[in-house]
Amino acid sequence: MKTAAFLGGCSLFAATAFAATSTATRPQLSNADARAYTIASYMASFGTIGSLTTDNWDPTGGVGSVSGFRANYAVAADGSAQYKTVQAAIDAAVADGGVARKYISVKAGTYNELVCVPESAPPITLYSLDANANNTVIVYNNANPTPASGAKTNPCMGTSSNATVGTVRSATAMVRASNFNARNLTFKNSYVEGTFADNNQSAVALAVRGDKAILENVSVIGNQDTLYLGATNNTTVIRAYFKNSFIQGDTDFIFGAGTAVFHGCTIQYTAARLGARATSYVFAPSTAPDNPHGFLAINSTFNATGNASNNSTHLGRAWDQGVSGTSAYINGSSPNGQVVIRDSSLGAHIRLADPWGPSTAGRPYCSSKCAYSANRFFEYNNTGAGSGN
Repeated sequence: MKTAAFLGGCSLFAATAFAATSTATRPQLSNADARAYTIASYMASFGTIGSLTTDNWDPTGGVGSVSGFRANYAVAADGSAQYKTVQAAIDAAVADGGVARKYISVKAGTYNELVCVPESAPPITLYSLDANANNTVIVYNNANPTPASGAKTNPCMGTSSNATVGTVRSATAMVRASNFNARNLTFKNSYVEGTFADNNQSAVALAVRGDKAILENVSVIGNQDTLYLGATNNTTVIRAYFKNSFIQGDTDFIFGAGTAVFHGCTIQYTAARLGARATSYVFAPSTAPDNPHGFLAINSTFNATGNASNNSTHLGRAWDQGVSGTSAYINGSSPNGQVVIRDSSLGAHIRLADPWGPSTAGRPYCSSKCAYSANRFFEYNNTGAGSGN
């Protein structure tokens, strides 16, 4: 039985809980080592890698109860409120400026639009009074191979001379400002893979690029590259905290160089597009080698839909961002993704013997005595058919 205790805003569990055998292909943290991989440690620092600033940010209280919010701006797709689009309300908040938090209520409905929270925005809380996040949906259908000519791209990205939209530009919603909060919303990319030919069918639903984002009871839905987390440059650490939220995808669907915690979340692999027997990946971190904290999933559930086969899905692989192959990989300089999954339930779709795959540059998975930088993927105290316990 799990016995909970709290320290530094994060949950720890008794050392007598479930103990899995650590192997070379499935390393487990010791009880002592696990104390270094907590919500508090992941959320403690931000800024420039090599000279991080420690502010011990504690986001575990979440966004707060929406019933107590007083909206500064209201959005309704049916025209019954001040604004008909989410972006119009955000633009108004940015124009009004100031340092006080701005509250934007969004009426239940479907908003077919691209959303940008620019770097210049004040702290914004975007929320719906409807507690069912599935009822308030922000959706668009761009993808990496969408022809750029004539296409609308996320306004946070500016103009580009590229022939196609590209991965990050495909984001339905992008947050570049710090201190952004969201609750009771769905961010979705509805692109139908194969609409435009390309080996990379990535289509981002949400990109978080600013520091200290809190997202509570949100759904982030897509297939390949659903959720992107990372600053606008690879030398800056940004932090995001997801609480009691739902993320769905099928390929590298939580990716980037940012530092993020998934606390009490459901992380769902969908086999609807790739088929039941497809081999795929959940996490694809591109964590800088000098950043000890990439992605942490804690008290979360990993499940599957679409009749996914047992023992078929990897927990993740390293995204060696910008590295074309192993000959170009530089130990200690090239990205080296970092993930810890702890105190979570892993479904039967997760591969038992080898849940971590080779990197995108072709580095074989290796946890010690490696030709390339050792992978930084660990588990602790997990349960379920896919945990190996």
